[in-house]
Amino acid sequence: MSQIHFTSTEEYNNRVIQLGEQPKNVYNVGALGIENINKLKLLTKSEFEDSIKFKLNKINFLVTFHPATLDNSSAEEQFKQLLIALDKFQYSNIIFTKPNSDTDGRVIIDLIDDYVKNNSHKAVSFTSLGQLRYLSAMQFIDVVVGNSSSGLIEVPSFKKATVNIGDRQQGRVKATSVIDCKTDNKDIEKAIEKALSEEFKEELKSSKNPYGDKNSSIEIVEVVKSIDLNDIIKKQFYNLR
Repeated sequence: MSQIHFTSTEEYNNRVIQLGEQPKNVYNVGALGIENINKLKLLTKSEFEDSIKFKLNKINFLVTFHPATLDNSSAEEQFKQLLIALDKFQYSNIIFTKPNSDTDGRVIIDLIDDYVKNNSHKAVSFTSLGQLRYLSAMQFIDVVVGNSSSGLIEVPSFKKATVNIGDRQQGRVKATSVIDCKTDNKDIEKAIEKALSEEFKEELKSSKNPYGDKNSSIEIVEVVKSIDLNDIIKKQFYNLR
């Protein structure tokens, strides 16, 4: 039904055109989430630690895991596998952010609460860190672990590794900083080991975020201001051939 389209990557731009939309009406403006990184004054390490009342360690993980409705194994089993993998890494601290409180999400929340209660020396959890603290955290953690879209969209801008678990983000464009793995603890552990390796850290230095580094909202507003609405009412199919 839409005539004007704003996409976050060049590949998504081409996909929309492939659906029959006019190329002149499809604009790759990057991801809106990247703009927040450009504009916010992020917290220093000490400010961040004070804000969460938790000290960072030699190795630090930021973990966000949501139920994946199409997976064969349950959210409970997948998250238990993740916790087993995380326990393999000594001298590491873990910051959990919780999923929504739907049925499967509640199971994960309960597992997080139990884990933090039993490992308060190395783990802390938040219903939400909020935008400023969440983006600030990315400066100081070593690996983002889980299946959240932020691991694909925002994290690559910080030149940090993402361990992307399972199929929840299947089909999305991914930077070279993203390591995909299965939901079993051995595969997750292997992916985290790769993310922490000196070789991969070196690769991160040259990685680029496919979701851009633009101030997307400004570009969107400028496009909308320039459009003659009378010229876009009649929609015509664009044939790639």
